[in-house]
Amino acid sequence: MKTDTSQTNFDPSAQENYFIESGVISPIFIKNNHGIRYAIFYRNKWEGSTCQKQFQKTVGRIFDDDSVELGKKFLSQFPALKDCKATLSGRTIRLAGPNIAVLPPLEPMAQQRQAFFDELDQNTRLSAGASYVLWQIAQQNHLLTDLEDVFGKNRAAVLLSLAIFFASDPGAVASEFEIYSHHTWLPCSPLSSQEVSEVFQSILNPEVMRFLHKRIQHSKSSEQNSLYWSFDTTSISSYSETIRKTAYGYSKENPELPQLNLGLIVSENSGEPLYYKVLEGSISDPLALRQLLVDTAQLDTSNVSLVMDRAFSSPSLLDQLYKNNLGFICGSKTNLNYCKSVINSFARELQLGGVDTFLEEYGLQAKTSSTTWSYYDPSTGYRERKPLYIHVYLDPFRAAGERETLLKKLKKLQKKIKAKSPLNKPEADLRKQFFIKGSLGWAYDKELWQQNEKLLGLFVLVSSSVSSAAEALRIYRQRDIVEKNFNNLKERCSGRRMRCQESALEGKVFVLFLSLILLMNLKMRFHRAREEENCQEEKAKFLPDDVPDFLRGLSVIDVTSRKSENNQFFYWDLIPKKIRLTLEAIGIKEPPRFIT
Repeated sequence: MKTDTSQTNFDPSAQENYFIESGVISPIFIKNNHGIRYAIFYRNKWEGSTCQKQFQKTVGRIFDDDSVELGKKFLSQFPALKDCKATLSGRTIRLAGPNIAVLPPLEPMAQQRQAFFDELDQNTRLSAGASYVLWQIAQQNHLLTDLEDVFGKNRAAVLLSLAIFFASDPGAVASEFEIYSHHTWLPCSPLSSQEVSEVFQSILNPEVMRFLHKRIQHSKSSEQNSLYWSFDTTSISSYSETIRKTAYGYSKENPELPQLNLGLIVSENSGEPLYYKVLEGSISDPLALRQLLVDTAQLDTSNVSLVMDRAFSSPSLLDQLYKNNLGFICGSKTNLNYCKSVINSFARELQLGGVDTFLEEYGLQAKTSSTTWSYYDPSTGYRERKPLYIHVYLDPFRAAGERETLLKKLKKLQKKIKAKSPLNKPEADLRKQFFIKGSLGWAYDKELWQQNEKLLGLFVLVSSSVSSAAEALRIYRQRDIVEKNFNNLKERCSGRRMRCQESALEGKVFVLFLSLILLMNLKMRFHRAREEENCQEEKAKFLPDDVPDFLRGLSVIDVTSRKSENNQFFYWDLIPKKIRLTLEAIGIKEPPRFIT
């Protein structure tokens, strides 16, 4: 059937947007062609007292039940309508979305959430961009499946909705969730502040441990080789007077406030947090590791090596790691007995430098000592011996900087000693280290300088399994991923202060942990997309540097409610090209235009 396509001032893109926003194609007339009815979209224009035809287009065929099959030519001009169902109603064709919803499904709390949707007015807008992307991530990395296996579908939907809430807004407070859920597409009904507290209180430690075990199993199945997990602790301040674990102790920030400690294990490969432990605020890092080792007895840690800083390098802690069959790479203090002899034997050679000890990739001098570690194994009743690799590194630039700084301090100290001025504690300690007391008072000692000067710019790593100095350093330097997790927890997931009661503490930390999984997964997707060789330049330039900025950009993308005579559906805002390319680069499918 032929139609006249002559037209003036016709903009297909603007017309398509009108169809989507209005939910109708109007006006139309019906043309009968040999018993087959066709819907014709047209527009007339008045010129003086004469009505002139501006254009007309065949929309599609009309069937006996008044459903309309949109024609190929019509869809070629308006491709966004390809997923729509069309129904004839008078001189109007009403549009409805497809049957499959791509936003968070409503099955877990279908009745309650549908009742909320039914109350929405025509053209009500719900924020959906950020919740859609984070929900897709939860589906793709098995987070949603693991939550449903442990907590059931209803509770899983609520927990994940709360996690999306905290991940989407860095300053979120739990009491604001009710307002947030009224304006956001989520699979759970709006919850009051009291109901959110009850959700936190309902989370039990055995459930958390089952969930963490599942996450670790996923991590191990996706990483075939040796697993390297970064471990560290951080402090979280609290104003609450009811949380018994808060204490004044080894505070890392805000020493004027009582605090909790949080131990965290992060996969160096995926960047995903795998395990956490809420600890008392007065517990030091070594004690935190001891508690972790007790918990790891319940987890499958075969082929796992912990990557830690030098706070965890004491001989007693190394004994515990060997007893628990946990590999390790950790920084070590240079004054520990098991390091001193190795440092003394390597220091001068590293200072002289040489091609055999030069690590070109890092610009460092390095040498390794292979020795054995003896420890008592209670399971056998004997002393066991395992390999230990001590890697000593010299950074020439760091050594030069430390030498200059130290000499300036010593020069200032020398003048104060000569003037008999009072010394503060750091200066008194420095005097003991580099000066000797004689009959004429304190005097600078060159031998003490030579003994200490050779340690400048040196640092040590010890490992139970990695014999290469270069490989040990590469793995160790990736441990900053745990610091990135801590920063995200505090700055992006509202984890800097604990504003909750004792009974809700563990549950709230668990939900923040879920938020952290979502954010770190998104961050690592950006990182991997940039590193892919086949990542097109057009996509790469749109990849954001900051996850919160990206989520803020998504949060203004809405779905709009449309109600027709027989059903209700939602349609998406137009998604900007920048965001569409970003979603494609990080493996998130762009949602279809309509949702029912």
